[in-house]
Amino acid sequence: MHQPIRTIAPPVLLILLVVAIAGGVHTYASPPGGLQLPVLEREDGDARVRTGRAQYPREAVDRDEVTVSVARPAHRIVSQYWSIDEFVYSVLPAQDVVAVSESAYAEEISNVYRSVQQFKPAVATDPERVVALDPDLMLVSSNGRADYTSLARSSGVPVYRMETNFVALDQIEQNIRLVGYLTGQDESAAKEASRFHAAIEKAMSLRPPGSAKPRILGLGGRYSYGSKTLFQDIVTRLGGVNVGAENGLVGYDSVNFEQIVRWDPEWIVAGAKTGNAKQVLATLMSDPAISLTRAARNGHVVVIDNRVFLPMSPYTSIFVQAIAEAIYGRQHTGDKL
Repeated sequence: MHQPIRTIAPPVLLILLVVAIAGGVHTYASPPGGLQLPVLEREDGDARVRTGRAQYPREAVDRDEVTVSVARPAHRIVSQYWSIDEFVYSVLPAQDVVAVSESAYAEEISNVYRSVQQFKPAVATDPERVVALDPDLMLVSSNGRADYTSLARSSGVPVYRMETNFVALDQIEQNIRLVGYLTGQDESAAKEASRFHAAIEKAMSLRPPGSAKPRILGLGGRYSYGSKTLFQDIVTRLGGVNVGAENGLVGYDSVNFEQIVRWDPEWIVAGAKTGNAKQVLATLMSDPAISLTRAARNGHVVVIDNRVFLPMSPYTSIFVQAIAEAIYGRQHTGDKL
């Protein structure tokens, strides 16, 4: 007989705590001498975050190897991508954000919905409309269309292309500071980065010393997370074993019936749209593979609202805490992050 399956609703208080409370800017292609702070490097050796001095003009090299020079603090910011929305609202005053991604207005997945409803920023899908907003700085994703970025740059809009394919929690912390550096909101970014770091440390502290490593499978529909994913780093930081990576998955890849049965995870963590947790649980438990796993037999299937499950942003700390509390309980701390 199966034990009860767990569901986790979005921890609203935690979500609200995450939301925190520059002109000439130009770009040029050749990085100047003196750039420093190669904070985090990929395996190919290319630095993720490269910024220069604290004095103005400030300079930072983006994912296109374009150096963005900022003459003074920016106060009209465009965010082109959903995870960047969450960075800027975690660091900047909400009224300074003049355009956001379409996802920011999708209440069922947006962690910044209340802020966008209050100030009604434009949607940054049309680069010509964005240019007409006369922004001080535009932040676009490394996943974004190259023609979108090129068009914005050709019009004279200062554009920084951010890394958004994170594979480590440290990258998120560093990019919080990057947003503060680019906009002049250094103090706010430092506070948010410290909060994020402390939240991760607190979640890690929930694991009892000397306890066995839980084997955890992350599921997004019929896909799972292998090595070189943020899920891998989260599970490792929490003292667990990522079942996908353990069995050779690289990146985000599909899984099938035979794999799940053979891997036999001890825990399964999945996401669900707001209000759809029961439906997702029913689907999981009707799956002949999942129902045979130790995770299902022991009641270790955890369904988390997509607003917590999906972010690759400062809001990821809520996901880390949710997994830690589901697996280890709250035996080492009685307060909320």
